[in-house]
Amino acid sequence: MNTIDKDEILKTSKWIRFIFMVLYAFVINFALTISIGLAFIQFLFVLFTSKVNTSISSINSHVLEFFNDSLMFLLFQTEEKPFPFKNNSSDEGTVIEAETEETDESKKTSDDEVEDVSQEEKS
Repeated sequence: MNTIDKDEILKTSKWIRFIFMVLYAFVINFALTISIGLAFIQFLFVLFTSKVNTSISSINSHVLEFFNDSLMFLLFQTEEKPFPFKNNSSDEGTVIEAETEETDESKKTSDDEVEDVSQEEKS
């Protein structure tokens, strides 16, 4: 007969996972209710406008990703915790560049600097 190892039962990492599993089970239940409401609202948009609302569709894709990640965690398919603990490697290296507008004052300043430099070069 197999003996039960008391140290294995008392590992804190296993109990922390259990707490997260219970937490995510409740969150999935709540998110399912929200999803049913969003589905009804989306149906109303399609009924009256014959078009899918892109904002609701975008939210639905995030909810589906959350469901997938949460169920994989709950069913021991992965050890990675879902949102908000999920590590999105695609977002880490993303650099957002901003466009700047040049105002008249900054144009004058830069033109004056160019004139100053050209005067110094002539000297």
